[in-house]
Amino acid sequence: MDNRFSTIKLRGVAASAGLACGISFIHYEKLTRVRQERIQSSQVRAEIRRLNRALAKTTSELEVLRNEARSSVGTELSKIFDAELMILEDADFMTKVKQAVVAKLQNVEYLFQQEVNKTVRSLSRSKDEYMREMISDINSVSARLLHNLSGFEDIKLRRTRTPIIAFAPFFSPGEIISMRKANVAAFVAETGGPTSHMVLFAKALGLPAVVGVKGCLDRVRSSQQVLVDGNKGEVTISPPTEDWKAFKKKVDSLKRRERRHFASIGDIPSATIDGHRVEIQANLEVPTEYDEKLAGENVGVGLYRTEFLYLNSGSFPDEEAQYAVYSKIAEQFRSQTVTLRTFDLGGDKFTEHFRNEGEANPALGWRAIRFSLDVPKIFRAQLRAMLRASVHGNIRIMLPMISSLEQVVRAKRALSGVKRDLTRRGVPFDQSTQLGIMIEIPSAAIMAYRLALEVDFFSIGTNDLTQYALAVDRGNAKVAKWYRELHPAVLRLIAMAVDAGHEHHLPVSLCGELAGNPIATKMLVGFGIDSLSMSPNSIHSVKALLPQMSFEESRQFSRRVLTMSSVAEIESFLGEDYEKIR
Repeated sequence: MDNRFSTIKLRGVAASAGLACGISFIHYEKLTRVRQERIQSSQVRAEIRRLNRALAKTTSELEVLRNEARSSVGTELSKIFDAELMILEDADFMTKVKQAVVAKLQNVEYLFQQEVNKTVRSLSRSKDEYMREMISDINSVSARLLHNLSGFEDIKLRRTRTPIIAFAPFFSPGEIISMRKANVAAFVAETGGPTSHMVLFAKALGLPAVVGVKGCLDRVRSSQQVLVDGNKGEVTISPPTEDWKAFKKKVDSLKRRERRHFASIGDIPSATIDGHRVEIQANLEVPTEYDEKLAGENVGVGLYRTEFLYLNSGSFPDEEAQYAVYSKIAEQFRSQTVTLRTFDLGGDKFTEHFRNEGEANPALGWRAIRFSLDVPKIFRAQLRAMLRASVHGNIRIMLPMISSLEQVVRAKRALSGVKRDLTRRGVPFDQSTQLGIMIEIPSAAIMAYRLALEVDFFSIGTNDLTQYALAVDRGNAKVAKWYRELHPAVLRLIAMAVDAGHEHHLPVSLCGELAGNPIATKMLVGFGIDSLSMSPNSIHSVKALLPQMSFEESRQFSRRVLTMSSVAEIESFLGEDYEKIR
């Protein structure tokens, strides 16, 4: 049966949250269309001049994209374009191409592609995630330069009234920026991971993205109707008419809600009808245009992920670079709390300089607090930058992936040492800066009563807590159906951590994706969680529920949930109640 008329459901990695529906557009890089041609020795200079002109034009185009990125996604993220510009500035590489033109008397675009292929083959053998990410940068720059060399006619994506779902092997940051102007509503890529450059840009621009959808280009055709669920990592091609209409209605409703989203957040009380206060905060991944709007609506930052500072360049930023970023976010949210999480990078994200060998399972490997404690120079530099920034606002420091008391004690020792050093040097910082930990490993939830004696606050990370409690790799499409945040075991671990924190008078927040699911809001409030931190796009819908519920009723509701023994039973119970109060 022709695929364009049959419904096809594909699953990948949920990379950038959100829902979108539109018409499919298939985008390919044109590296395979370069032909080998012989030239005369008298044509060599002309070939090299063509290369130099193409280099100049490509450099100019990337500089324009970098400037556009600065205005739309912020200065830090726009630095990704610096890596692409550096590729063009590689004098040794370009010299090899020019020498090959002289020696082989072949057209410059063909010889350029041959050198690119050699580099890509070398990088593809690396187990390093950053090195593999460079392949995307190289392919993107190469395609742009070959277009300028040879005049290949790229598929022109013009702005249409109908939203577009773009499919490709991968997307470069430049393509994300450019395609957004053409009403692209979502991106679907065959390759890539949740921390790739394309994902960082998609998140910053609030565009849904699903990556790692293997074989999607063999299944989709141009101009088919497509549904994209960036929350679940699901892509549906040619859905039934009823499904398309229902999904589109949901997307349109979300868009209407988002248009009034930021303007009214501050007007909604952060309390239940009987006066129980629950802070609604934002998870921030990279600096974006939304930060100022959130700060203006008195929304604090419950989780500020600092990994983008590394992922931008593949190297750890120095203390001054970090201080500049942390102090800016502290100043923007000066009247609110900003919780800075120390680097939470897996072993598969490090450059070869930091990694001794590949890891079979990076999620269980050398990452987060384990890496920080083993590389104290990097850890202390980050702590110094965070403490220095604390004079610009109300900053809290949070440690990820805590699994033992020993880790907390060692981290506190490092923090105390940094404080002594800053005091000795006369560098100002807030002496009362709070230190907290993430409860995202079952051992931490079980040990929460003891860990509470060492820290100032808990933050429950339901994404990893679910992954580790259920032994499900949430980035693996084959087992994604077993990743269930509403699993009874996960909910009991959450309740256990909240009880332990409150017994020791610690505030407890929750910052996983579950926090942004309005179906779960009443249950989480009933658990006694003091603050819920989520994607900015989820804040309005969750916060709007608080004034419609009673805390006492929510407590009874949550106790009922904890007696249930299956995900299906819990989902049904929560869903039915949500329909009554929404």
